[in-house]
Amino acid sequence: MQERNAKYYILIVLAMFFWGGSWPSAKILVTITASPLTIGFLRFLTASVLFLIVMLAIGPSPKDLVKRGNVRILFFAGLTGVFGYGVFFLTGMTLTTAAQGSIIAGFNPVSVSLFAHIIHNERLKEKWQYGGFALSFAGVIFVVGIQALIEFNIDHLLGNLVVWGAMLQWGLYSSISKEGMKTMSPLAVTAGGVAYGGILFGLGAVTEEPWIILQGLGIEFWVNILYLGGCVTFAGFFFYFTAIDKLGATKTAGFISLVPVFGTALSVLILNDPIYWTFGLGLVLVVIGIIIINLPNRSFGNREAKTTTEES
Repeated sequence: MQERNAKYYILIVLAMFFWGGSWPSAKILVTITASPLTIGFLRFLTASVLFLIVMLAIGPSPKDLVKRGNVRILFFAGLTGVFGYGVFFLTGMTLTTAAQGSIIAGFNPVSVSLFAHIIHNERLKEKWQYGGFALSFAGVIFVVGIQALIEFNIDHLLGNLVVWGAMLQWGLYSSISKEGMKTMSPLAVTAGGVAYGGILFGLGAVTEEPWIILQGLGIEFWVNILYLGGCVTFAGFFFYFTAIDKLGATKTAGFISLVPVFGTALSVLILNDPIYWTFGLGLVLVVIGIIIINLPNRSFGNREAKTTTEES
């Protein structure tokens, strides 16, 4: 079973790398123009076009996104995980640093696991595996760093609280999308959520007068829009929900602890954000936590095999 799932683990790690890169990319964009609704609209417009091309090439039909039975769940997916998450995410980035924002993303597994438990009654097979979440959480605390806590900044505090709101939106979005995948493919659910969320962003962007904002913006702006739309949203979302479909929301959520690791590292490399010695220790704890959450349950497998033998 673990060998068959290996490709899904690779996909989810790659998605986490893309999402880690979204933090410095978004910070660059809001520094160029503090217009989160316009940025969000261009990001999800780009992703929607890519999803449409893929759906026309390999299916399912784009018509599935407007079927009466699908519209409601796709709209709520777009409202929470695309529009809601995106507004909190980009607004937070106007106040805090990319490194600190990506660190807050480490709390995402708790949010995803909470909503998966409430909505789907989804649990890990052994209670001790939840210790992996505790270790990942501790890793996030260490990644924050003592110096980062000492150097208090009110804008950073407000920005981090706003980003925290984005994490709650994502947890709800994950479970809504999981429900949608009972009748739709991961591609259809992801594409539908992105499309409906993009429409909401478009309606909101009108208030920012994008036809004025976008005049004279250089290549750096458009490269980052393409990165957020193509890599982070198109590839990242699709990889993520494919993994949820095959591995489950709770196991997949453990990998979200990699986002602060990748995000902090890329923020240092791209934006020269400060980094502290606690990053190394945090990285170790996050990785150990992910391993614990995803350990194969041999005792469970042995009990299952024994039961099957007895029934035969």
